[in-house]
Amino acid sequence: MATDVQPSSRKQPILFDDHTDSSVVELQYFIDTRVGKKTCMAKCEFCWLNREHLSGFHQDLHEAQDIIQNLRTQGYKVVPIVSDSFAERGKYLRSGIFNNNDGWYLGNAAWSSGRPLLEDNCEEMLDLCIENGIHTIIMTSHGTEDREREFKGLTQPSIVREAVKRIQAHSIRRDWEFRTILTFTLSMRNNSHEDISRYFDYCADLGVHAARFNRFADIRGTHPQLRMSPEAVANTYQTLRDIYEIHPSSVQLSVSEDFGFWGIEVMGFPKQVGHCVAGERLFGVVYPNVYVCPVNLTLVAGKIQDDGTITWDERVRAQLMHAKQHPEFGGCIGVAYPHSAEIRKIFQTELLQIRVRNNEAKENHDRPSF
Repeated sequence: MATDVQPSSRKQPILFDDHTDSSVVELQYFIDTRVGKKTCMAKCEFCWLNREHLSGFHQDLHEAQDIIQNLRTQGYKVVPIVSDSFAERGKYLRSGIFNNNDGWYLGNAAWSSGRPLLEDNCEEMLDLCIENGIHTIIMTSHGTEDREREFKGLTQPSIVREAVKRIQAHSIRRDWEFRTILTFTLSMRNNSHEDISRYFDYCADLGVHAARFNRFADIRGTHPQLRMSPEAVANTYQTLRDIYEIHPSSVQLSVSEDFGFWGIEVMGFPKQVGHCVAGERLFGVVYPNVYVCPVNLTLVAGKIQDDGTITWDERVRAQLMHAKQHPEFGGCIGVAYPHSAEIRKIFQTELLQIRVRNNEAKENHDRPSF
């Protein structure tokens, strides 16, 4: 869920990811993690879902609905998610699973690469959004112009621009206000004052309502030169704030919590924001696994049993709390885990010790007695 904080000028409030309610335990429940032609029609190389252990997962929809209801009955806040809201030509939208689902970012929102909205059933897809009470459509924008990039599989900006035009036209035809948001991933390559100003200019020219920024996470460990240092994160926060204050457009600023807490003070957010609650009050589910983080989707914190209850692994929780005290943590486990060998070691050392103990136990069991 996103909340806002009022900047010092005439600007709209700055939107931020709000996990400050300590009474809520949120499960972001992934029903379909596939990327490619059946879902987002893209295969972005650095997508957090584009990984081997997630590549073919899609749960039976009726099974997922039953489990989600069971988890909600137990008091969990469960947010159903698929890799693209328009996946399978609207299958999930037709199911009603997103109907008035106000628990996710900015309330009831659709998430897309933009590609599905260039298909021949675009108007049907947008009508399904209306039927589900969806007013916000969020799309990833990889820059502002079509060109070759260092990552493979990215959706070119021209695709997103066309999708924005179609959404805007449909909004007028149906007298339904669609709020459009473009997301930009910032790294050491594009976090300058000039870059961020260009993104605001771009959104303003397109008539987009908000620009959302998240931090590059080098999940595969292949682009260390793009990782932000603590100083770079702090400078990026300052740049985002400065540009937003002076930019002449009405484009609203939205900042992802994955930037963490280095330098977050300049944003004026509540003090809890930027301090990761993943593995404590926020989890990702890819059935039956409950992961520590809905972006990392690597460390298993628990498993959903046949009766719908969750069996938690307290050992992993203890490791996580230890990791969050490490000076390289920075406020987001989804970024810190792939970026810090020291933090990974906290978890891997324990796993190695468990394997050794298991092997010793097996050897003792197999050793003949005399």
